[in-house]
Amino acid sequence: MSISNQQSRISNPMTTFVQNPNLLKVPLYVAGKSVEEVQEEYGLADVVKMASNENALGPSPMAMAAAQKWLAESHRYPGIAERDLRRAIGPRIHPSLNERNVLIGNGATDVIRMIAQSFVFNGGETVTCKVAFPMYHLFTTMFGGKPVLVPPTPDLRFDLPAIAAAITPDTRLVFLCAPNNPTGLIFSRAEVDDFMSRVPEHVAVVFDEAYFDFVDEEADYGVGTEYVVAGRNAIVVRSFSKSAGLANMRVGYAAAKTELIEYLHHAQLPFNSGAVALAAARASLDDADYARRSKQLAREERKYMYAALDALYVSYVRSQANFVLLTDLPMPAAALAESLIRHGGVVVRPMAAWGMPNAVRMTLGTHAENERFVATLKVVLEDARKN
Repeated sequence: MSISNQQSRISNPMTTFVQNPNLLKVPLYVAGKSVEEVQEEYGLADVVKMASNENALGPSPMAMAAAQKWLAESHRYPGIAERDLRRAIGPRIHPSLNERNVLIGNGATDVIRMIAQSFVFNGGETVTCKVAFPMYHLFTTMFGGKPVLVPPTPDLRFDLPAIAAAITPDTRLVFLCAPNNPTGLIFSRAEVDDFMSRVPEHVAVVFDEAYFDFVDEEADYGVGTEYVVAGRNAIVVRSFSKSAGLANMRVGYAAAKTELIEYLHHAQLPFNSGAVALAAARASLDDADYARRSKQLAREERKYMYAALDALYVSYVRSQANFVLLTDLPMPAAALAESLIRHGGVVVRPMAAWGMPNAVRMTLGTHAENERFVATLKVVLEDARKN
C-alpha cells in the first residue's frame, strides 16, 4: 500500500461498525456539574454546589474511619465485605430478612440498571410517573423496552390510580419513587395499599426509596418493605449516597424476596463495589449520631427554606427529602440557574430532564449555604422582574 493510500485510510476511518439501535434512542444523562467544573468554566474561586442532593454534613465519620482501615487492602478484591454489608442490612430493614434478601450495587442507579436489565426484554413495558428520576425510562429504552410515562396529578404527585390503569399484559415493572426525585413527595400507606391491590402478579413493583432517611417520623409514609415481607413481587431500592454522605463511594442496595434477589444476581457484575466503599457503608449503619444530625438538618432547613421562598413569592413543593423543588418560575429555569452561578456562585439543577422545563431543584445545604442561596435568588429574581 502506498503512503498516500495509508494516509487516506488513516484520515477516513471506517464508520460502518454495527450500532445498537436501542442505545441510539437513549439521550446521554448529564450529571450535575462538580464544584471544580463550575470554578473552571466561570472563573470562580468560591462555589456552593446545591444541585446533586449530596449530604450537607459531609460523609459519616464512622464510615470514613472504616474506609481508612481498608485502604491498605486496596490491592485485593473485596472478599467478604459485601457479605458483611448484606448481613447487616437485612435485619435492619425487617427482622425477618437476611443477607439472601439483599443485593448490593454500585450505587442505587446500578441497582435500577440490574432490575431493568433483568425484566425488560423482548419489548416489555415499564410504567412510572412522567415527573420522576429519568433513569427509569432511560434504562427501559436501553434494554429494548417501552417506557410508559403517566402524567402526574396537578399537584405533581404520582397518579397511582392512573399508573395502575396503565398496566397491561406486557408490563414488567412499575417504578414508584418516594420521596420522589425531584418533588420530594411521598405516598401514604393507604395509597400504596390500594395501588398494590390492583397490581397483577406478573408485575414487579420497584420502590425507589433513596431519600427514605430524610422523611419525618410522624409522616404517613407507605414504604415497600411490608410488601417484600409479604412475599409480593416488590423490590425496595435504597442508597448510602445521601443517607450516609457516601455519594462518591457508590453503594446502593435492593431488598426483595429471595427468589427475586437470586434472579437479579444474574445481572450483577463481579466485584461491582470495592471493599473500601463496602466497609464504609457497613460502618455508617452504626453511626446513629450522624443519622440523627442528618435528618435534623434537613428538617430544620426545609422549614427555613419554605419561609424564605414564601417571602420571595416563589412557588415550591413541600418536600420530605433533602431538597426543594422551585416551580412556576418568572424566568426560564436554565437562565435562572445560570444567573445564580454568575451572581453568587450557587449551583442548582434545572429540571428539564425530569419533564419540568420551568422548575429548578435546590439541595438543602448548611444554614449558611442556604442563606447564601436565598440572598442570591433574591437578587436574580429582582433583576428578572425588573426586565
